[in-house]
Amino acid sequence: MNTTAALAQLLKESPEWRQFFKACCESGALRLRAQAWQFRGELRDHRKDVALQDVEDALMVIARKVLPKSPAAAWDPEWAAELIDDALARLAEHYAELLGAEKEALDLSGQEAWEERMHRAGVANDPAAFREALRGWEKATAGALEAARSKGAA
Repeated sequence: MNTTAALAQLLKESPEWRQFFKACCESGALRLRAQAWQFRGELRDHRKDVALQDVEDALMVIARKVLPKSPAAAWDPEWAAELIDDALARLAEHYAELLGAEKEALDLSGQEAWEERMHRAGVANDPAAFREALRGWEKATAGALEAARSKGAA
């Protein structure tokens, strides 16, 4: 059973969890994601061990389907910006280690496809697809940095 189905089952069976979910959704996406650890704990109690990110994404999917007019159902650009900032911070460390010739050899053209996927995920309000595209973008960028290091050293 996937995370979304497990959470949907929990909400279907428990009026308390359903009420908590609705209150979180009415407060906004940040509140819903901030409480994901509680939903994750309840799923663990039901012998369903899932990653916190999967719970966050599943909660957002359910919010969009069940409470589409709630603040939590809207795309959260601040959340997306935080994820991007984290990825950029990790990559900046590697970029700072490049020498001048290596920086000149840097080719970031491989990012374009991933940037387009991130954009489409944002427009579609699909947090899981956004995370996946961002991971691909970060991996492509890390690969470009490594290739630049190899070319610059040659």
